[in-house]
Amino acid sequence: MPTASEANEPGSESGKRSDDRRGCLLALVTGVAGAQEGEQETPRRARPAAAARPAAPSAHAEEDRALLRQLADAQRSLGEQVQQLKDVLEALRADMASQKDEGAATEQEVKALRDEVKGLYVESSGVKQQIDSLKDDIGGVNSNVSGFRTYSGFFIAVMILLLAVIFVLTIRR
Repeated sequence: MPTASEANEPGSESGKRSDDRRGCLLALVTGVAGAQEGEQETPRRARPAAAARPAAPSAHAEEDRALLRQLADAQRSLGEQVQQLKDVLEALRADMASQKDEGAATEQEVKALRDEVKGLYVESSGVKQQIDSLKDDIGGVNSNVSGFRTYSGFFIAVMILLLAVIFVLTIRR
């Protein structure tokens, strides 16, 4: 239980309670006094119940207001920070989207290059087949040329022999 000196300190919890109690008591007393005055007069119009008048601003109320101002400033500051974070997040999302688009474009380029390489491989395979068939054709031509040389050698030998026979026959006459 707080002592009397602690109860009167403005910063202590029990001091706050007693300030609240005093304010409520003052409001109650003014409300009752206003109601008694209203009963003695002849009411020409209905008077609303007397509102509790605020007590004189105390150090406690000033502390509360200062605290509320600090909270409002902190809330504004946090709101600005949240907005900055939202802006940074949006920039990151935009950057990620552009990176994703660039990645997709690169992927398409790689796919196109792979298709081109496949086409070149197929084309080079076709060229290899053509070279192999040309080798076979060249081998056939070589065998034909060898046969032609052989036959032409025999033909020339026969012609030389015939010329020799014709020459001998012409000389004998």
